[in-house]
Amino acid sequence: MNENPTYEELRDANAKLRQKVEWLEGVYHAHRDAGMQVKSRFLSNISHEIRTPMNAILGFSDLLKNSSITETERDEYLQYITHNSHTLLKVMDNIIDLTLLETDNLNVKQEEVFAEDLFREIYEFYNSKTIRTMNYRVALLMTTPTRYARVTVKADGYRLHRLLDNLVNAAITNQLKGVVEMKMDIENEKNVIFTIISARNELLEERAKMIFENNGSTDDWHSHIDSTGLAYKLARDLAKAMGGSVRLVQVNEKRIGIRIELPVKNIGTLKKNGAKVEVRTLLN
Repeated sequence: MNENPTYEELRDANAKLRQKVEWLEGVYHAHRDAGMQVKSRFLSNISHEIRTPMNAILGFSDLLKNSSITETERDEYLQYITHNSHTLLKVMDNIIDLTLLETDNLNVKQEEVFAEDLFREIYEFYNSKTIRTMNYRVALLMTTPTRYARVTVKADGYRLHRLLDNLVNAAITNQLKGVVEMKMDIENEKNVIFTIISARNELLEERAKMIFENNGSTDDWHSHIDSTGLAYKLARDLAKAMGGSVRLVQVNEKRIGIRIELPVKNIGTLKKNGAKVEVRTLLN
């Protein structure tokens, strides 16, 4: 959606949300004979995670009806509607993917993805005008390796983007002010390391440890179903499905990082003169 959406774009976004809700309702009805646990999980996910952005969308939509608002106020309200529409769509996509993962129905693609291009796309999104307005007290930095020309990972590009986007969003949302860093490294020319670094937060650290260090399929994730819990659980399971891993790392006394590790498919290394590139296949 554009930074200043039209009525038609808002209507289309609403239609997408409606389709996702209907899909989830279908999943619930398909599993209703499995017991009350499925019902309670579904209702908990939907009621808790949709309420906040939906209330914001409805509230600012009502304010737009006021004929006395200025053009500046109108643009501001549209920014809030756009931001919360994106948030709501992400939440719905996360819940859908977690539902598919828990029922072993998620089809994870194996395709070649340019790691730095994907990483930079997320960085540029969170540095766009609308997102900066929503998080004006948080600065986002990005560092990538300079030794390599092209690094390709074998992964599901759409879901790797979602994995990283969710973790960046969680870091920005929970930090409120300061600096969040997106860091990409290459380890022994075998693994791509994405690290999302933010200020230490004891509650989030405990949440991350609980989810990342529990590899069981029956963990009680639905009891911690806020947006951050969703992001962590989805990151763990999607990374595992793509042959990688996620863990919490301590950067220093004041900062922590969430480290995503994926195997490299192809790597392009710059020669000394910087004019030519050698490309090697590292993963069959």
